Amino acid sequence: MHGKVLLKMALDVQLKIYMPERLVLDKKVYRVVLPTDEKTLTVIKDRAPTLLALDYGVVKILDESDSAVEEYFIAGGAVDIKENTCTILTESAINRKDLSLEKARELYSEFHNPFYEWLVKVFEEKKAV
Repeated sequence: MHGKVLLKMALDVQLKIYMPERLVLDKKVYRVVLPTDEKTLTVIKDRAPTLLALDYGVVKILDESDSAVEEYFIAGGAVDIKENTCTILTESAINRKDLSLEKARELYSEFHNPFYEWLVKVFEEKKAV
C-alpha cells in the first residue's frame, strides 16, 4: 500500500505531446527531460512557468530513479510549461520503441525532410540509446 501511495504522489506532471493532426500522448509522469539548444531542460513538479522552443531530439520520461521509462523523438517545436502541465507542440513525435534504423530510412525515403534525415543519422551513429 505504501508503495502505491508513493507512486501516485510521484506522478505530478501532466505531459501532453501534440502533432498537428493528433494528440500523441497525454499522461501523468514523474519527470520529463526536453531537448533545447543542444542542452536539456528537466520539468519537475512546481517548475516555474516557461515557454520556449525545442530542438530535434528526445523527450525522455523519467521515473523516480531518473531512468528513462519512455522516449519520443521529436522534430523540434515548442513547449509550454505551467501549473504542472508540460504541453509540447511538434511537427512529428515518434515513440522510441516504434523506431529502428530501417524504419527511419523508410520514413526519410517516403517524406524526405530534415527531421527524418536527422533520425537516420542518429541511428547510424548509434546515438539512439
